[in-house]
Amino acid sequence: MVTLDYVALLIYFLGLIGVSLIVSRRIKSSSDMFIASGSSSWWLSGMSTYMTIFSASTFVIWGGVAYKSGLVAVLIANLVGVACFISGKWIAGRWRKIQIKSPGEFIKIRFGNRTLNFYSIVGMIGKGVHAGVALYAVSIIMSTIISLPQGSPFADAQGHLAVSWAVILLGAVTLIYTVAGGFLAVLMTDMIQFGVLMSVALFLVPLSIHAVGGVQNFINAAPAGYFVPASNNYPWFWLILWLGLNTFQMGGDWPYVQRYLSVPTAKDAKKSNYLVAVLYLLTPILWYFPAMAYHQLDPSANPEQAYVLMSQTVLMKGILGVMLAAMISATLSCVSGTLNVFANVFTYDIYGRRHPDINDRQKIKVGRLFTLVFGLTVLLVALVVPYMGGAEKVVVTILTMIIAPLYIPSVWALFSRRIQGRHAVIIMLITYAIGLSGKFTYAHLLNPQVFEATCGFLIPIVLLSVTELILRHKGVECEGYEKIQAITHASDIVMTPDMKKGVKSYSVLAVQCLVLTFAGIAILLFSLLLFDKGAAYMSDPFVVRTMLITAIAMTACTVAFYVWKIIDRRKSAQIRQKAE
Repeated sequence: MVTLDYVALLIYFLGLIGVSLIVSRRIKSSSDMFIASGSSSWWLSGMSTYMTIFSASTFVIWGGVAYKSGLVAVLIANLVGVACFISGKWIAGRWRKIQIKSPGEFIKIRFGNRTLNFYSIVGMIGKGVHAGVALYAVSIIMSTIISLPQGSPFADAQGHLAVSWAVILLGAVTLIYTVAGGFLAVLMTDMIQFGVLMSVALFLVPLSIHAVGGVQNFINAAPAGYFVPASNNYPWFWLILWLGLNTFQMGGDWPYVQRYLSVPTAKDAKKSNYLVAVLYLLTPILWYFPAMAYHQLDPSANPEQAYVLMSQTVLMKGILGVMLAAMISATLSCVSGTLNVFANVFTYDIYGRRHPDINDRQKIKVGRLFTLVFGLTVLLVALVVPYMGGAEKVVVTILTMIIAPLYIPSVWALFSRRIQGRHAVIIMLITYAIGLSGKFTYAHLLNPQVFEATCGFLIPIVLLSVTELILRHKGVECEGYEKIQAITHASDIVMTPDMKKGVKSYSVLAVQCLVLTFAGIAILLFSLLLFDKGAAYMSDPFVVRTMLITAIAMTACTVAFYVWKIIDRRKSAQIRQKAE
């Protein structure tokens, strides 16, 4: 990386913090802090959900799968899109019809306080460690790319940014914007992150195609079986289990439920999921193609470094910094979403249960304090990962088996009037006992991916089905189900003019964050075209043309938005004048 790359990265960090400070002024209530007062538009919620699914593993782990196995990595991501269609059709709207402010409130009413405590403890530990490992993973990438002057106190023995300092820097940025701006900051920074991610992806793909001599040459030179949608490590049976697991996770995992609660209506919750589904059906090829193409440039490379290596091969100075920002974005979105949703649950359903008389201002303070403490804990986990002897892969595997099935009973409870809190806890404990004992005994005899997916999906589904049949036979019904029905809207909410005004306000701010991101990248590209004419890539007409088209397209988006904004303001002024 050169100076311009560092400048691009610095501007990105300052942009995240700046946006959080701006939106913090809009936080007037705890509802603003945690669910944007239910005024997030369906597409903004969908974009935020899309970004929350990302982490460094998207490019590192799954990019490595794409490098080695080809199309199967794309299909794995596509199945997340199919899962979003299913959860959007039957699950997301149900969450929004229930009059709750957090997913924890549903667990408390439906299952009781003890079950909420179980979910909160397991969720905080599991998600916290998962976020810490993700933060560590992206810090490794940042450390690998950033070189420092010899003797710098922030450098490691090889002259790169020390991983510990990368963790502290990224953790501090995430904490600042999440604590200051709450869920509003999460939504708005997700738009910046989406803009950076898609800009790099759209830019990197044509350059990768060019680097391998075109699409036809890529297809002809691909290894045998590269375009087969399944592999030995990821067979069809695993893909089916993966679809089922993601359907329940998209339908019940707390960061996603929080986004269903943040939109005005059940119809909007469904549409937000449909948007994620479309994006996950269309965009995975953009993320994974550079790693797949790099296989032809260097078949012996480290698979998990393939995406970064292709970026270093084809990207010009400045844009490499933007690429690093995109990879960092993916993880920060995942971490910030985790921090905010558990702050929401803690404030309303744990601290609020013991202090029912606290006012809204106090709730905001409690939420921010919890975010800070939980965030520092995540940062500490990321710092100690290197001392776990490379255990991060084992940790991620165990978390997949613990966290993924945790939300299956809560989705089940949306439809079942019989399952009770103690049943959910017992089923989870049995699932964990089978999964963890098997993981350390006979799992090595089986396909590890199939074993983990079986433990995470089939076991809880079978246990829930058997329990449901037994309770049905006994005629048992859960009082919590009736309580949920009592606070569930029979029909969808009708939006008032004030609700529409709030939604429009957040939507305009979100689009402004997006187009300003585009504008910054366009300025960088135009600057390179004008002032870096001596660079080697300037002699390649295809690269120059790609840079120019990308810069013009981003500029056009920015200009179009501000033209619309001027026209909209004039129309609004005319309407006010007529009303007066």
